[in-house]
Amino acid sequence: MKIDITNLVINPLKKLAKKFTGLMLLGLSLFLGYIMVATGPSAEPLEKTERAWPVSVITAAPVNLPPTLLTFGKVESKQVASLNTSISAPVSEVLVREGAWVEEGDLLIQLDANEGELNLGVAQANYDRNSALLASVKTEAELASNLSAQYLQLNEIAESKQSRAVDLHSRDMISDAQLDEARLEASQANISLQQHLAQVADFPNKIAQQQASVAESAAYFKRAKLDLQQTQIRAPFSGRVISSDVSKGDRVIAGATLIRIADYSALEIRTSVPTEVGFQLNQAMSKSQQVNARANIDGRELVFVLDRLSADIKPGQSGIDVFFRSTTGESLDIGRVVNLSVNLPMENNVISMPVHALYENQTIYRIEEQRLKAIRYEIVGDYLSSDDEFSILIRSPQIKSGDQLLGSQLSRAITGLLVEPVSNTRTL
Repeated sequence: MKIDITNLVINPLKKLAKKFTGLMLLGLSLFLGYIMVATGPSAEPLEKTERAWPVSVITAAPVNLPPTLLTFGKVESKQVASLNTSISAPVSEVLVREGAWVEEGDLLIQLDANEGELNLGVAQANYDRNSALLASVKTEAELASNLSAQYLQLNEIAESKQSRAVDLHSRDMISDAQLDEARLEASQANISLQQHLAQVADFPNKIAQQQASVAESAAYFKRAKLDLQQTQIRAPFSGRVISSDVSKGDRVIAGATLIRIADYSALEIRTSVPTEVGFQLNQAMSKSQQVNARANIDGRELVFVLDRLSADIKPGQSGIDVFFRSTTGESLDIGRVVNLSVNLPMENNVISMPVHALYENQTIYRIEEQRLKAIRYEIVGDYLSSDDEFSILIRSPQIKSGDQLLGSQLSRAITGLLVEPVSNTRTL
């Protein structure tokens, strides 16, 4: 039997070589890596540095500034007349409508005057009748006064005749009948005298009564004349018609509003402020301090002055109404709502800070040796500069003039944080 030496020797060697090839490659790789590390340059370890955050800086400069109250105001007029009439009559003509400008005394609405003229004629006749009766009573009084002497004389004659009759009767020179007749004449004369004197004494009462009747009729006449005047509705002052609710042919009733007019020479702005602000404004007025407010209307900046405060808090409001009058007599649209900036009384030692420089829990940061330090502050109020830049007025006893304050908004702001000022802004 022939043995194949090639299969016996070479094949096992091939298998052994395949088995150790991976180990040889691994060893070769480790050897080469060692050589590279051993022969490569040595690197120094990097030194870790703290990051400095770039920030803007505000230089503190406490000053005296008036806080600004931003609110809404409504244009109103001090005088708004609701014109009506005291009579009931049809409308003859409406001469003006809503929006029309009228002058004082202008005729606005004409009512039918026929009924008024009729009533005036009746009142005139009644007055004339009572005046004539008064003149008649005065004439009678004067006549009675002139007849008093004659009545006294007749009474004296009758009494003398009675005395003679009594004397003659005592001497039996006349009969009893003649004596009785003399006594009757004396009594009648005395009665006539007393009645006349009573009439004379009563004439002042009759005159007074008739004078009252004349005065009453005169009052009715004046009332009828006024009612006739009420048929013409005229403007009580110069202004603009803000509403007209009647038309020709309507029959108006007494007391009903016919037309409303606003006095544009007395415009003001009403706004509501918190009660504590109202107290400050009241204190300022009591000290004769002027309080101003600004409003930008149609591209114009108008200045208003505090005129007065409301006496009570209206239902549904949490604040009190205050009124600002125009200093330039501008003609504004009544009912218009405007943005109003009210300058409150002056506050001492305050700092104007942008909103983004204020942090939660009433905290700001002072920069000391490029590191932040938290400081607590008190909010005094808002502030609106002449350039319409909005900021917050704050006060803190820990802040001195010249202190460097953080003017940036950092999400990781904390005491001790390293910062690098890149810009400096001085407060107002």
